Amino acid sequence: MKSFKYLIILFFLVECGYTPVYQSVKTSKFKLDNINYSGDTKISRLILNNLQGFKDGNSNNIFDAYYISEKKEKIVSKDKKGNPSSYKIQIEVNLELINKNNDKKFTKKFAKETTYNSIDNNFELNKYKKKLEKNLTSQILQDMNNFFDIVGNDR
Repeated sequence: MKSFKYLIILFFLVECGYTPVYQSVKTSKFKLDNINYSGDTKISRLILNNLQGFKDGNSNNIFDAYYISEKKEKIVSKDKKGNPSSYKIQIEVNLELINKNNDKKFTKKFAKETTYNSIDNNFELNKYKKKLEKNLTSQILQDMNNFFDIVGNDR
């Protein structure tokens, strides 16, 4: 009986044309030719992996992309002993797109931040911090994809 329910749900999902909202493969009205980056290497490589999908396209609207990524960490508060009890992490990406056809420049700064509490176990704290960095970078990538849609429509 349970498998029949799952079969019916699967049937409706397939037939209704369901696609994920933040699908990484997008059809775009522009193409990236050269991608150059600097700054924090982990964040820059995550962004580069996402931007590689825009290199393969059949558009006449071709851009060069340059971006600088930066990660900032601050101690927000300390306990009575002077040990950090909460932190703030901020990720910034400065993006510049240059149209190869008409040398038109588009620049935008993307920034996301969050605060988190300290954990006594340093291994767990570092693991949690990496997860937060990845989530913030993912949010920035979503904003960048929206920006690319806007730039692709501008002529």
